[in-house]
Parts: sequence; C-alpha cells; structure tokens
Amino acid sequence: MMGFYDYLKLMRPHQWYKNVLIFLPVVFGHLDNFGNWFNSVIISMPVLLFGFGVLCAVSSAGYIFNDIVDLEKDAAHPEKRKRPLPSGQASRTNARGLATVLLVSGLILSWAQDAAFFLMVVLYIINSQLYNWKLRNYAIVDVCIIAVGFIIRAIAGTFLIEQPFTSWLVIGVFFVALVLGFGKRMNELQLLGDDAPLHKPVFKQYTESMLNHGISMSATWVVLFYALYCYANYQLVLETQPVIITVPIVAGIVLRYVYLVYTESDVGRKPHLAFKDKGILIGGILFFVTLIITLFFYVDIYNFLFDLFPPLFPPIIP
Repeated sequence: MMGFYDYLKLMRPHQWYKNVLIFLPVVFGHLDNFGNWFNSVIISMPVLLFGFGVLCAVSSAGYIFNDIVDLEKDAAHPEKRKRPLPSGQASRTNARGLATVLLVSGLILSWAQDAAFFLMVVLYIINSQLYNWKLRNYAIVDVCIIAVGFIIRAIAGTFLIEQPFTSWLVIGVFFVALVLGFGKRMNELQLLGDDAPLHKPVFKQYTESMLNHGISMSATWVVLFYALYCYANYQLVLETQPVIITVPIVAGIVLRYVYLVYTESDVGRKPHLAFKDKGILIGGILFFVTLIITLFFYVDIYNFLFDLFPPLFPPIIP
C-alpha cells in the first residue's frame, strides 16, 4: 500500500526547481524603476504561481511515466534503485494512475487559464516524451532537448504575464541548460564508470573528452551572453545603471559549479543541491544584491558617498 510519502517521492519535488524558470520574465521586466518593478512582480505573482503549479504537475507526470519505462534499469542503478518503483514501495498501477491524474489536471488547468499557456504546456509534454522515448539515446541531441524544455518553461511565463519574450531569454536559458546537462552526464560517468552504458545507452557515444568540451564551451557562452546582454541593454546608461559589474559574479558562480562537477560532487547529478553549496549560495546572494543596487540604487549610493568624500566621487546626475 502506497503512503503519502511514496506518492510524493514518485513526483520528484526536488526537480521542481526547474519550473522556477517561469518566473524569469517578470524578474527581468520593468527595470527602469524599483517601484514599477516591485509592483509588477507582486501583480504577476498569483498567475505565475498558478503556472508553476501546472508545470510541476505535468513534469511530475513525465517523471513517473519515465520511471515506469525504466523500471528494470533503475533497479540496477546504485542510486535510482532507491526510488519508490524499483524499490517496490510503489506499484506500476498506482504510479500510472497518479501520473494520469497529474497530466490531465495540468492540461485542464492550463487550458482554463490561457490558450497560449496551454500550447506551451502541450509543447513541454511532447518535448519531454520525445526525450523519454527516443531522443535521450543520441549524444548532444539529448542535452539540447533538455535545454528546449527549459526554454519552454521560461517562455510559458511570458504568455502568462502577457510580456513578449526576447532572443536574450531563449539563448541565455539554452546555454545554462547545456551546462547543467553536460555537467550531469559527466557526473554520472564518474559515478558509473565502465558500467555507464548499461544504465544509459547514450554513454556508448559520450566520452569524457567530449563532455569536457561541452561543459567548457557552454559555461563560456553563458558568461559571454550575459555580458553581451548587460552591455546591449545598458550601454547608454552605464553611468547610472552599471549592471555589467555583475558579470564577474556570474562567471564565479558558473566556475564554482564546474569545479563541483569535476570534483565529483553530487551537485553534478543533482543540481538542486547547488543551493546547499556555500560558494554558490554566497555568489547567488551577492549577485542579486549587486543587481538590485546597480539597477535601482546606484545613483543614490554614489551621490551619498560624494557628499561624504567630494574629491573622490564626482557627482552623477540621474
């Protein structure tokens, strides 16, 4: 008999962090004024939380269907065998019933909310099922399909708040997803060694050298595109909104993640554990604090310092 905790484990709530991408459009919208930005976040939060819940439901349904298909392989995996299905804590029938309820509920709720959002949910389901049933067996393609799933999540948020998405959103999310995808495969290869192809056929195609190149290339593009985004959007206001100051912080966070992957930390296989790493946690806090200051309060702080030390800080006129 399955208990509540078994149902919850089947849904993999630790994977729901990926659906936070739905909030990304509102975070980077209305950045001209703190009051406008804050009000926009507050007004948009209810519908985005609703969308987050829908994505959690349909993504959990996908995870469960995937677990059913991979039951035998997972039973032989050193970590996945502890999941409810391979460990015998859950039955296929109950798991299939739960997945169906989650999937149908997500589709109904998304349709009731907005037709464009419903389309994004359908595309996400199609994308994830193509990955589960076939495309995960092809090197590079598997990681790119995962990245497309990340992009769909982010674009879904733009439809919910009726804000057009830009190429910056698509490209930025894509390369971040590639870093995570290649990092996960590198970490799995470290864990499984020569037995890796027995658990995932795609490891017959991946080599450590290929994954090294994938990680380094993707990490480089993440930092480069973020720097280009900052310059392209704030080059005319660098004196009053020097957002480009945050680029080294982003580089540090990315390098810290890459370091964790190469030191065989569990973070590679389980990116949600990154939030428990002190380096990434401190870097993340520093990034958001610096971003808020450079976007909204830099002039006030700078002019305050000018009042204290006039010879060192020439005044800025906003």
